[in-house]
Amino acid sequence: MDLESIGVVIPAFNAGKTIGNVIAEIISQGFKSENIIVVDDGSSDETGDVVRSYGVAYIKHKSNIGKGRALKSGFCFARNRYLEKVLTIDADGQHKSSEIGSFLRLKDQYDIIVGYRHDMDDMPILRRLVNRITSLVISLLSGRHLLDVQCGFRLIDLDIFSRLDLLTNNYQTESEMMVRAARLQYRIGSIPITTVYNKEKSHISPIIDTIRFVKMAVGFLWR
Repeated sequence: MDLESIGVVIPAFNAGKTIGNVIAEIISQGFKSENIIVVDDGSSDETGDVVRSYGVAYIKHKSNIGKGRALKSGFCFARNRYLEKVLTIDADGQHKSSEIGSFLRLKDQYDIIVGYRHDMDDMPILRRLVNRITSLVISLLSGRHLLDVQCGFRLIDLDIFSRLDLLTNNYQTESEMMVRAARLQYRIGSIPITTVYNKEKSHISPIIDTIRFVKMAVGFLWR
């Protein structure tokens, strides 16, 4: 499968222990190093040193300004490289790069393909509950049945950003993308994926990020 026009965007924050394996696995799938874009969102650990050792594209934010902002930096970089599509994948090793092919086989059928974490039994109960609630809210706001709006494993056609502007900068950005894309009538698909929970610490703030999500959702009610 031709991967020349497809990039990979990896937002990372203090992911020094896992980012190396993530990059190595993506390279093993046939991606060119220069098309793998790691956005280091103000890490204070060895993330930068590990990433640079692989010779991939590396963007460093001076401070931690949010996963959404990191994704937007990666999308902008990919568009400037004239890539057509990007995969997004988390830096903590939760996603299996061996499943990238499942996304690529459907790449011409959808504008956004989102992984659906069907095996949530090992997910912490609170996170599972929040995931279901947010997916329900975003489904209602978008008018589409969306299974897993917070999953970071996605394939995105970069052409959508010629019309779609993302206004948020944190963990709600992935949900915002779904609502805006659906309202613009972009084709959204989903595929089941395997998730590996390796006890890495989540950087989500339950209170602050919930408030941010609610604020975003309420804002969409008036648009």
